[in-house]
Amino acid sequence: MKKRLSRRNAIYTPGSHTTRMINYEGVHHVLEVEFINNGVYQYLEVPSSVWKEYKSIVLSKGSSGEFLNKKIKPFYKPEKLSDD
Repeated sequence: MKKRLSRRNAIYTPGSHTTRMINYEGVHHVLEVEFINNGVYQYLEVPSSVWKEYKSIVLSKGSSGEFLNKKIKPFYKPEKLSDD
């Protein structure tokens, strides 16, 4: 997608040591993750069912980083957004 998603539906993750914010755009199935120390990445072709599971984990105070490492990174292509 290469353009930041609207933050209107973003979920901030203040308890996470890995992520600052997660967001999802359902039309194009793009998951956006803002990392604390490593910029913003978009993961492409992420099904809404995976987003719902991720959102549920984060909202119930589960580990954003653990979910990302086990269920997102191994299966979906990331694109780093530029820092400008």
